Amino acid sequence: MHAGRTYRAREAGLSLIEILVGVSILATVAFAVSLSFQPARPPLDEAADRLAARLQVASEEAVTSGVPVGLVIDDFGAGYAFYRYVDQRWWPLADHPALRARRLPDNVRLMVRDAMFTANEDDPAGAAAVPVIWFDPAGLTEPFRLRLETAEAAIELDWQAAGGLSRRAGL
Repeated sequence: MHAGRTYRAREAGLSLIEILVGVSILATVAFAVSLSFQPARPPLDEAADRLAARLQVASEEAVTSGVPVGLVIDDFGAGYAFYRYVDQRWWPLADHPALRARRLPDNVRLMVRDAMFTANEDDPAGAAAVPVIWFDPAGLTEPFRLRLETAEAAIELDWQAAGGLSRRAGL
């Protein structure tokens, strides 16, 4: 009888391995939950990061497609769109998921510095959109500077002649 009691006493508790497995499962779940709680980023930072990524995609699209790809700033800096130069005309890139027209957050505005082109004054209706910057299919894009700003802060994106994009924060 004494041997039966010892056997039951061993079965009544949890082993160290069972406890460690339970703790590791809880730790994994806690880690996954903590990853889902990212701090909110300011709209200006998100808009600058997204525009920088899209500028890189536009540069690559120009090189791979063999036609210039340009950036048009819409609605006094409230949005932007990418265009492709085909048949002596700029056409919107509506079929490209990364380069379709975008609206910026309400308080963020986009301006261009050192623009290569200006709006066509001979076209009063504004029907023909002309990019303020464009990416050369040979990869020889002229340097430019874009400025995204809010009332509190600003971020400048500088495209270098070698094709690199740098970011500067400031007012």
